[in-house]
Amino acid sequence: MSLLKIINNGQHREKEGSCAEGCNAIPDGFIDVPPEISRRIDERLDFMREKTTRMGYRFVGRHSAVKVCSWTKESIRGKNYCYKKKFYGIESSQCVQMTPAMFFCTFNCKHCWRNFAYLLPRMHEQWDDPLDVLNGCIEAQREVLQGFWGSETADKRKLSEAMDPKHVAISLSGEPTLYPYLPEFVDEITGRNMTAFLVSNGTVPAMIRTLVGHQPTNLYISFYGTTPEMYADATIPMIQDFWPKVMESLSLFKEFECNTVMRLTLSKGLNFTDPKGYAAFAEKFEPKFVEVKAFMAVGGSRRVMKYEDMPLHNEIQEFAAAIERYSSYRIIDEKPDSRVVLLTREGSPRFMGIE
Repeated sequence: MSLLKIINNGQHREKEGSCAEGCNAIPDGFIDVPPEISRRIDERLDFMREKTTRMGYRFVGRHSAVKVCSWTKESIRGKNYCYKKKFYGIESSQCVQMTPAMFFCTFNCKHCWRNFAYLLPRMHEQWDDPLDVLNGCIEAQREVLQGFWGSETADKRKLSEAMDPKHVAISLSGEPTLYPYLPEFVDEITGRNMTAFLVSNGTVPAMIRTLVGHQPTNLYISFYGTTPEMYADATIPMIQDFWPKVMESLSLFKEFECNTVMRLTLSKGLNFTDPKGYAAFAEKFEPKFVEVKAFMAVGGSRRVMKYEDMPLHNEIQEFAAAIERYSSYRIIDEKPDSRVVLLTREGSPRFMGIE
C-alpha cells in the first residue's frame, strides 16, 4: 500500500533549542475558528489543519498527525527522558507520539493542552488504512528529526536509533478509540515488535471491549473525577452518557492481560480532591497501575487554566500517599520533573511487555 500524504513534508524540521525544557513540544496559542467557517465542518477541519501545521504538527492522511515530544529531543541530546522510560522501560529517543484522531474527541477538557476545540466525527467520516497511517507517521517523524544531524549537541548514536522507532504513543490529541480501525492499527504496531501505549478517555467502551482481542502494551484510561459532576466540570463532555460509558470501560480492565493504567490528571479547583474516592475506584476496577499526575499549564490549556492550578510535585506525592493509605496500591516510582507518581497493586507483577 502506498504511503499516505504527509502534509508539509520536509518543513518544520527540528532546530536546536526550539523548545524550552519541559514544554513537551506543545505550541502556544489557541485557534479561534471564525463563526462563518465553524458552521461548515470540512472548512473548519481544513482551517484547523492549516493553523496546527504552522504550529509544527505533521499530518498524515486525513485525520492522523505526529508531533515529536520534547522528551524524544532531550533523549537524543542525552539530557533527559520521559517518565514512561523510568516507569515502563521504553526508549524516549525511539518513541513516535501520534494520534489517529487529531481533531475528534468526546471531551473538551479544561486542562487539555490542545490548541483548538474538538469535534465529534460524522457518520460519513472517511478513515485511512491503519498500515498507511503507521508507515506515514514513522516517515513523518524521521523527516522532522533530520535537522538533528547538524546539531553539535545531538548524540548521533541515539539519533541513528531514533530513525528506527520501537514505540508508538497513541496519545497526541483527540480520542483514539473513535478511529474505527484502531484494533488493526494496534496489531500492526505490535506485529512489528514495537510497543503500543494507548491513552483513552474511556467514552467508547465498545472499542475498549474489541481491544481485548487486540491488546496494546499499555492501556491507559484517564480518570478525571470521583463524581459525575466533578467529571463534567473537568472534561466538558460532548456526549450525555459519558459517566456510565467510562464506568463500563474501566470495568473491562480485568479482561486485559496487558498493562492497564488508571491515569489521574489532577487540577486544583477541578478534581484535585477526594483521594479516598479515587482509591475506591482503583480498588473496584483493579488496574495494574495508577498514575497520579499533575495537570501542566502548557499550550491551549492556559486559555482557561492558570499556572497556580498545577499541583506541585510534593502535593502530588501527598495525594498519592493518601491513595496508598486508602487502598491496596503502593507507591513504587516517581518523576518529579513530570510531577507524576506511580502506584501498583500489592503483589502485582512490576511490568510486562518491554524486552
